[in-house]
Amino acid sequence: MEKQILVAEEVAELLRVDKQRIYELTRTNQLPGIIRLGERQYRYSKQAIEGFLHGRTEKEAKDNPNE
Repeated sequence: MEKQILVAEEVAELLRVDKQRIYELTRTNQLPGIIRLGERQYRYSKQAIEGFLHGRTEKEAKDNPNE
């Protein structure tokens, strides 16, 4: 089974940016699929991040996950 929830480091690798940039985008709600676990703990929906990479909205990514 493929992992569907990512940590910041994995998102940074996918987007090819520094982990600090992921934290900045998270704080300003500029990334889709943010899952808040606690005050400073976040996870990310792989489906939403991949959709973001391909220019799709979060809803489009959910509706058409294999595109």
